[in-house]
Amino acid sequence: MIQSVLPQLSFSFYRHQPIRADFSGGQITSDAGLLPLRAFDQRHHLTRDWAAPLSDPRQHDRLRHDSLALLRQRLYQIVAGYEDANDADRLRHDPLLQIVADQKLGDALGSQPTLSRWENAPSARDLMHANDLLCEQFIRLCGDQVRQRGQILLDLDSTDDPTHGQQQLSFFNGAYGQHMYHPMLVFERHSGCLLAARLRPGNASSHARIVPMLLRLVPRLQAAFPGVKIKLRGDAGFALPLLYQFCEFVALEYALGIPANCVFKHRAEPRQKRLKRRYRRTQLPQRSSASATAPAVGRASAASATRPNTPPPEPPTA
Repeated sequence: MIQSVLPQLSFSFYRHQPIRADFSGGQITSDAGLLPLRAFDQRHHLTRDWAAPLSDPRQHDRLRHDSLALLRQRLYQIVAGYEDANDADRLRHDPLLQIVADQKLGDALGSQPTLSRWENAPSARDLMHANDLLCEQFIRLCGDQVRQRGQILLDLDSTDDPTHGQQQLSFFNGAYGQHMYHPMLVFERHSGCLLAARLRPGNASSHARIVPMLLRLVPRLQAAFPGVKIKLRGDAGFALPLLYQFCEFVALEYALGIPANCVFKHRAEPRQKRLKRRYRRTQLPQRSSASATAPAVGRASAASATRPNTPPPEPPTA
């Protein structure tokens, strides 16, 4: 039986000493999948760019771990599934994390108290600049794809980040039934890239602060990609007249869900009955679309579906 043996891999970002893989035990790691990610990071200077604008008030003559090493340690620890900073007290001795943080093997990484102090050190201005880098890196890395496609599709989404202690701004959210933070995220649908993020209190509404986020993001995209069509979509949590006005003002095509109401339910009832009969006959999923007229539906409902070439909200399916 012929066996294929791969040659030893080398990584350009780590030149301290050779990286050797064997099965003899000793100091080993189960997270070697971080190495290709670190190589991608090295190629495009992602973490280096993120660390550059972060201020560090610590006394530099007493530092053992600079901001770049701590950023890489925290980021790759989260990527590997160790989201709790307390895990750093054990993982700071992991050889793989030392390698991806560009630390010499055997030199311990930052402890949990070190990471916690460092995470709370950046100012609001630092965080805004770091957030802007998400858009800048998207423009640099995905620019050719965007120009070839001729379209950017912004996906708006808010999500829950459960909390289990007395964290600052952790509040109970009745919709999710838990104490939590309520982050806001903006993704580009085609590439999957995260373009903007904002950490919000747990009791914030779904659409809170979305317009200021887009005011900072959309003009950058329009300047970088003139002539490229930018579209926006979101669920019913973003049915906000101010968002409609913003999209119209900056010439964005948009499709936003609208919360269910008695008018929609009444208008959709005959269509739902037809879909149910069709489903019983075919046993296949059914979908149907229809346009809503402004006088019968109301001003807010019409506003979310009047943008040219924007698909109307889909009625309930059976």
